[in-house]
Parts: sequence; C-alpha cells; structure tokens
Amino acid sequence: MRIAFASCVFTALYPQQPVWDWIAAQQPDRLLLLGDLTYFDIDSAPHPRDMPDWAFAQHIHQRYAELIAQPQFAGLVGAMPPGTVDAIWDDHDFLWNDATGGDQNMRVVHGGKMRLATAGLEAFRTALQQQLAAGSFPPDAGDPSFWNMNQPPLNTPSLQLEPGLWLHLSDGRTHRTSTFLVAESKRTIFGDAQKTAFAQAFANAPQAVHLWASGSTMAGYQHYMKDVAWLMGLASQQRVLMLSGDIHRNALDAFTNGPNRFPLHEATSSGAAIKDAVVAGAVRQNFGIVDVGPQQIDISLFNRNRLELSRTIFRQTWLP
Repeated sequence: MRIAFASCVFTALYPQQPVWDWIAAQQPDRLLLLGDLTYFDIDSAPHPRDMPDWAFAQHIHQRYAELIAQPQFAGLVGAMPPGTVDAIWDDHDFLWNDATGGDQNMRVVHGGKMRLATAGLEAFRTALQQQLAAGSFPPDAGDPSFWNMNQPPLNTPSLQLEPGLWLHLSDGRTHRTSTFLVAESKRTIFGDAQKTAFAQAFANAPQAVHLWASGSTMAGYQHYMKDVAWLMGLASQQRVLMLSGDIHRNALDAFTNGPNRFPLHEATSSGAAIKDAVVAGAVRQNFGIVDVGPQQIDISLFNRNRLELSRTIFRQTWLP
C-alpha cells in the first residue's frame, strides 16, 4: 500500500498548489491530510477569537470551500477511490495558533467556536469520503450540520487499511490542556477516553504496523510527558510510525525505548502550500510517501517534487 501525506495548506494566499499534481503522479492508494489546512487565524480581520459564532461559522465555511474549490486538490481527491482520503486538524483549523481546548475557560468562552470548528472538519471529512462530489460539502454556514448544540467531539477512528496495517487518526487539540501554571500531572494532549480507545485498538493488533497520525510532531509533545510516556509505552511493544505535520519542513526521527524494545519512528512532512512563517520566507511545497510492503516500510519525503529524505524500516526488527 502507498500512502501520501501532507499538511499546512493556505489556499487563500497560495492558490497555486502543484503539490497535489505531484502526489497524483505517485499514484497513492490513500491520502492523509495532517492538519493546518485552513489557517482560520491568518489574514483574518477581526481575529477569530473576536468573532461572534455566526461570523466564525461563515469564516470557517469559506476557508474549507476555498480548499475544496482548488483545482489541483479537487482533481487529486476526485481521482482517489471513495473513502481513501482522511483528515485531522491542528491548531490553525481548530481555533487559532497554539489553541488548547481542554481548559475550562476555553470551553466557557469559546465553546461555540469549538463546536463549529468540529462540525466544519467533520463536514469536510464527509466531502472527502465522497471525492468532493457536488453537494457533498454544506452549501453555506447556515446548514444544520454546523449547528448541532450537542456536537460530539471530533471522531478519532482506528482504521484497518489492510491485514497487518492500521491507521489511527488522533485529535491533539480538543482535549489538550495549556502548560502555563498547569502541573505536569494534570497536563494532557489526548485525554483519558481517547487514550483508552487507542490503547485497545493497538492491543487488538499486536503484530501490525500502526500509523499514528498527528498534527503536532513528537517535539511538540514534549511539555506533556505523561502522554509522551503513554505513547512511547505503546511503541515499545508495537511497530509504530508517527506521521506528523505542523513545522513547515520535512524531517525524519526515531525515539528509542531501550534494549529489546521497539523504537518509535517519526516521519514529518509539512508545508504543502505555505511559506516558512506562513506569510514570510521561502515557499514550501512538501509531501511524503509511505510504501508499506510485506518486509519493509519505505518512507520518502519530497521538497518541490525532489526526494529530500528517505528511510527504510524493516518490519521484523522495526529498525532501519
């Protein structure tokens, strides 16, 4: 199976996005979008935190509609088999930069926006599953799908892609607490319910390769050591490859669990259609490819359609 992955796309400022054509040429079986696809808080006046809920709903609908209408993106998604495109979020399509939804004051003050952002991503996911067919995304921000006052948290499924291969779509924003004046013991990225469900999914497939989809990188987890220890504990006994975004560059990393334990590998591809600092610096046009074979996993990270970084991981030993 060949899986393409990418993150960090700002269609409003970067309408030309050749990265999707380059991905299409790789003929992936699956496409994974790792967040920061809309940038609600950039090039926006007023700032989303100052918008009433109706204005925020219109704003997020417009940002998703712009991406859906981007010809190269729409062409790629439309050519993918139905149900093979998945998306998660990070801070810029959750609320704004570094937003954390797990704090009581955020739930009280911005709970309406969190519900709307969740509904927006779920609607976008539905449209992706339907290959962006006409009518698959709500026509306007007043659609009832945006206004469920009992909107459940973002769905975080574990998907079996083929025998021996699982994809876990994490939510690193809804339950994330801030770190300022918050004791280490009370910090979390994922929350207990999400961790329990994922741990069970891992346990149900002990010999499989597990792809952990994350908006943040492992470096972005470092102020949340309880959750880091939890994920590393899973990885010590299971074959885990973390696919991440956020940082506007490509990177490969690995984290050891000690002797006779599996390491956790990480492949990051960020900056599909963005600049270094979103609106300043060099234009980034990055994407990644993971080829999953019976004996090995081959990771290829591309910069402007040129291979930049690569790694092979052997399934038996889970080592390069």
